[in-house]
Amino acid sequence: MQLIRESFGGACMVFKATIFFFLAIVSFGLASETHINAEPAHQTDANKVKWPDTQPVLRFAINHFPPYSILSEGKPPAGINVEAMKIVAEQLNMRLKFMECPFARCIVLLEKGLVDVFVGVTHSAEREEFLHFIEPPVAPGSVQTFYARAGSSISINEFADLDGLIVGLLRHSLYFPEFDKATNFAKVEANTHMQLIDLLLNKRIDALVGSERRFNYLLHEQGLSNKISQQTFHVAENRKVYLALSKHSVHSDLAESFSKALSYAKNKGVFETPFDRSSSEELQ
Repeated sequence: MQLIRESFGGACMVFKATIFFFLAIVSFGLASETHINAEPAHQTDANKVKWPDTQPVLRFAINHFPPYSILSEGKPPAGINVEAMKIVAEQLNMRLKFMECPFARCIVLLEKGLVDVFVGVTHSAEREEFLHFIEPPVAPGSVQTFYARAGSSISINEFADLDGLIVGLLRHSLYFPEFDKATNFAKVEANTHMQLIDLLLNKRIDALVGSERRFNYLLHEQGLSNKISQQTFHVAENRKVYLALSKHSVHSDLAESFSKALSYAKNKGVFETPFDRSSSEELQ
C-alpha cells in the first residue's frame, strides 16, 4: 500500500510539473512583451472615455523600423512612433505595453487580436477585414526605392530593369501597385529588414525594395552605406500610412476615440519632428 501511495504521489508531481511547464510556455506568448509603462498615464481633458479604476492596457505591436521605431538591446523602445503612441495612450488613459515582433508577425497578431495597435500600415481591402484604419493618416505616403550590392552589375533605372531579377521584399508588405502585381521577376520574402540586407550581401537576391527614408537610415546605422547602393529608379507612392487598430481588440469599439487621440498627437507635431535619441528619454 505504501508503494502504491508513493507511486501515485510521484505521478501527481510529474503531472503538476507538466502542467506548469505548459502554462509557462503559453504565457510566454507569440511576441516578446517588453517595457510596460511603470507609471499610469494621467487623466486628460481630451479623454472622453470613462474607465474603471484599473487602467486598461494598450498592446502596441512594434518592429525595428528606424527612425520610426528603434529596438536596441538593453534599452526601451524609441522613435517617432513610440513618442506618438505614448501621447495616444495618455489621451485614452491607457497603459502602453510594447510587443516586439517582426513586421509580418505583427500583422498576424493584429489579425488574431493578440495585439491591439500597430503604426505604419497602408490600406488594402484584405487588411480592412480585420483592421480599423484610424484617421487621420500618420503619413501621406513614402518613396519606394531599390537597393543593390555596391559594385555589382545591377543597375535599376526604370521598372523594366527588374525583369529577370530576384528582388527581396518584406513579407505582408505593400509597395506600389505595379510592383505588387508584377510577375516578370522573382520575389523573395523576408521577415525583417535586416534579413533582407543579409540576403543581399550574401548574394541570395539581386536587389531589395523598401522605403527610401527608412532604409537609408538603417544602412547608415549599420555602417553599410558603402556596401549597398541606392538605385536610380524610385516611386513616390501616395498610399497613406495609418495607425491600425485590430477589429478583434478589446478596444475595437473605441475607433473614434483613437482618432481623436491621434489627431491630438499629430497636432503636437510628433510625426514631423526629426527623431533625436539623445533628447528622447530613450524613446523607441
